[in-house]
Amino acid sequence: LSMVIFHEALPDGYLLVLAPDAAALAEDELADHLDRACRSGKSAVLVDCRLLETVSATAVWLLWACYRRLHRRRVPLVLCSVSKRVERALRQAFRSTDLCLASSLGEATGLREFRPGPVSFC
Repeated sequence: LSMVIFHEALPDGYLLVLAPDAAALAEDELADHLDRACRSGKSAVLVDCRLLETVSATAVWLLWACYRRLHRRRVPLVLCSVSKRVERALRQAFRSTDLCLASSLGEATGLREFRPGPVSFC
């Protein structure tokens, strides 16, 4: 499971920082924060995953559903600092062309144009 420990509307995006959590309420919290991010009107949603070693199937599904909502408006969902284990879980739900990864939050926020792609940075 994943819990949002920080969220902030940035000038060019909406940032969520995820951390591990064993509580069932964490999924509801994650869903609420992803919904808020989708409705923020920002040009990108950045999800910092550096504190996660694993991710639940429900969290992956919530991220995928957020991606689909954003994609319809041409707003990227950028996942930052994703471990190999979390990336494998994400690749089971996302097509490689849909998965937008940045090696760090700094790399993601330094971009002006986000493009989904199968490479380590979109």
